[in-house]
Amino acid sequence: MKSRMNLDATPSWLQPHDGLSATDLQRIGAAVTASRAASTRKVYANLWRQWERWCHARDLDAFPADPMTLCAYLAERAESGTTVQTLTVACSAIGHVHRVRGVPDPANHHAVREVRRGLRRTYGVAPVRQARPLTPADLRQILGTIDRDTPLGARDAAIILLGYASALRRSELVALTLDDIEPKPGGLLLHLRSSKTDQDAEGAVVGVAHGNHAATDPIQALATWRVHRGNESGPLFTRLFYANVSLRALSGNAIARMLRARAADAGLPAERITAHSLRAGHATTAFQAGVHLDRIAAQTRHKDLSILLTRYIRPLEALASTTSRDLGL
Repeated sequence: MKSRMNLDATPSWLQPHDGLSATDLQRIGAAVTASRAASTRKVYANLWRQWERWCHARDLDAFPADPMTLCAYLAERAESGTTVQTLTVACSAIGHVHRVRGVPDPANHHAVREVRRGLRRTYGVAPVRQARPLTPADLRQILGTIDRDTPLGARDAAIILLGYASALRRSELVALTLDDIEPKPGGLLLHLRSSKTDQDAEGAVVGVAHGNHAATDPIQALATWRVHRGNESGPLFTRLFYANVSLRALSGNAIARMLRARAADAGLPAERITAHSLRAGHATTAFQAGVHLDRIAAQTRHKDLSILLTRYIRPLEALASTTSRDLGL
């Protein structure tokens, strides 16, 4: 069993080169590290450690890996209940470590591909349990239980309303800074530096209009929170310590926990409520209001309309279009 590896180690091809300084090589290395999101690197590191532990217990080499060793690992993990989706990501992590070090990717071996195909047929791909989309009525019920005169209440109301109105992902919400907000006469613009589907960090601009009702106006809710937060540069949505506002950013998990707790306080079933319920609620509510799919996709920044249809629209249409109501039962 080889010693544990650093997944952010220098690629094997990044070697001293005529005319390039050490600083040049450091910059190249930093760019390579940034080619994958921090969340992806974290997932890869965790899956690689699991692979190393399994190999160590069997007295097998995790690196370089024999394709048959990987086949045995995948088959055993699948039988133990690991999902096919997780094993797919594990193969990507294991392959990444090998490729970076100039070693053939064992996951590309025909035997591994056959085993993965067989596991998909045997165990299937588990359906993704979708977050429950929140409706405007749900929001009003939740907001009605929040004391917006407090810093905590003002912050949570602003997160909920801005998240719903903008259809941002939770990672995008927590990444917003005060400098990313551009007020406009009819609302505001959110300048996103990068996102889940923008791995090259080209950025995007998302518009948010004033609400029709004071209680659910995202612009007013944000303004109220900013009174408590202050105008010092830094994260837009920050942590609170004993009702004192800090300049430390919230995490995506913190937003999910907050929304679930606020929903439970309002008497809503919170089991399937996640931070994604805000984004999903925007898409489904807009569709029910007759908004064209192209406009919804522009707001949610879905490049593939089929994803928008599958995740948000078709579940809505299933009950409306069912032929069971025509059976005379």
